[in-house]
Amino acid sequence: MIKAYSSIPERLHIVITGERGRPFSLVIERDRAAAVLGGLLTLLVLLSAGTWLGAQFFHQRNALENTAASQAEALDLLHANFDDKLKNELGIREKKWRQLMATYEAMVKQLKTEKEEEASRFSGEREQLVRRYEEQIAALAKSGSAKTAALQAELEREKRAKRKLIEQTASRLDERSQMIESLMSRIGIEIRPAGRKTAANSGGPFIAADVDERSSEQLLKRSDRYIQLIQTMPLGRPAQGRTTSGFGRRSDPFNGQPALHAGIDFKGRLGEQVTATADGVVKETGWDAGGYGNYVIIRHGGAYTTLYGHLSAVQVKKGAKISRGDTVGLLGSSGRSTGPHLHYEVHYKGRPVNPDKYIAVAGLAFAAHKH
Repeated sequence: MIKAYSSIPERLHIVITGERGRPFSLVIERDRAAAVLGGLLTLLVLLSAGTWLGAQFFHQRNALENTAASQAEALDLLHANFDDKLKNELGIREKKWRQLMATYEAMVKQLKTEKEEEASRFSGEREQLVRRYEEQIAALAKSGSAKTAALQAELEREKRAKRKLIEQTASRLDERSQMIESLMSRIGIEIRPAGRKTAANSGGPFIAADVDERSSEQLLKRSDRYIQLIQTMPLGRPAQGRTTSGFGRRSDPFNGQPALHAGIDFKGRLGEQVTATADGVVKETGWDAGGYGNYVIIRHGGAYTTLYGHLSAVQVKKGAKISRGDTVGLLGSSGRSTGPHLHYEVHYKGRPVNPDKYIAVAGLAFAAHKH
């Protein structure tokens, strides 16, 4: 290596020429040749890199310019197409809108025509209707007198028929009231007009009679009061058997001593039905071992109460509403009894009265009620 290096001349003469122009010569010292060559090589590398980069730059610039030009052309084409499409769309919509407006105008025109025709036709019908009503009114006016006379005659006939019916009803009411008064007097109840002097040695519930008893309304009220009184009076038989012991003094069936019998006894078979003799409310039910046995007491209107004793079974409860003919118990021999029978009592204002007279007038009372 040393010999090779020493064999190199101390000065190197480098000549650079081109195809054209003057040649360029360069003298380099041997000791500096490596540095110069390295610098030249570096310069060549840099020049080559710069040339390549420049070529790439120019190539990319040209590509970008070409791309920009293509995009500009595409935008111009799109803009032109959009304007054309917009104009076409607007034209189509305007055409449809004009057609729709024309249709609406035709419909409005038709409706106006129909409205005018309807108004004209209605006016004609209204005039005809008014004329027809005027003719009917005129006809009614002509026949009004005859119809009024006929209606007045019909009204008079209705009045006469009504008066006749009232007179017949009043007569029946008066007859029924007299029947009720008659049977009340058989029981011992006096019905007297208000203000009449009370007779000596008389009594019974007070029922005021109307002053004007021929008035149909007054008769109806009086008759209704009498019927209500009959409905709550203990009339009729509570059992179907024969009477075995009456009301009043008798010999006691157990000890034979004189005693007061406050009711009447009906003989019967065990289990026969015992019925109420008037409408009312059950006042009391119970058991009396030394007397009535199983018993029922019913409170009626007009201060009346009834008692049913020696029953084999009680079939009502305290407070129950009772109608005439309802079953209150079954005939028996409970309590102080010598055999199957019903002990029946009627009380007025808390005092026992003879049930026989109420039983005796039962048929007349019911007949008056239905009359």
